[in-house]
Amino acid sequence: MPKVPFLRMRPVVLSIVVMVLLALAWLPTGNFLPGERTNKPQLHVSYRAQDDVPRAEDIIYDLQQRIGQRHEWLLTETSEAYAWDLNIEVSQSSGQVVIHGVLTQPGPDASSAQEQRFKIQGPVDAVGALPEQFVKVLIDLVENAENYGSSL
Repeated sequence: MPKVPFLRMRPVVLSIVVMVLLALAWLPTGNFLPGERTNKPQLHVSYRAQDDVPRAEDIIYDLQQRIGQRHEWLLTETSEAYAWDLNIEVSQSSGQVVIHGVLTQPGPDASSAQEQRFKIQGPVDAVGALPEQFVKVLIDLVENAENYGSSL
């Protein structure tokens, strides 16, 4: 008679063992670098604005919000070897607001990293549309490089 309670618990115990094994199999093993644990490209962004640009803080805030809300990439806090590096500078030139971007491809060696420079410019009256255009160009550059051999 004492074996009957154990026989009733055997399916429960086996299912718990299987769930624990599945949970352990799902956890990362620690052999991967943080950049290899996801399929999404990782992006580090730094912002800089010249003092003479009207509404520069608004433009940078808009860029931060638009870049941060995109699902195409994951943002990193610091510049890492496995993350794309994006430097954004907002300036003004001859009555035009200019957003300069320098996108650097991730790689083990900084001297062999490829850079892509691009800029979006427009009149001061149309600064609301510039961050949207900038992010569209950025998405195209990163997606194309990721899809076609990681080359800018």
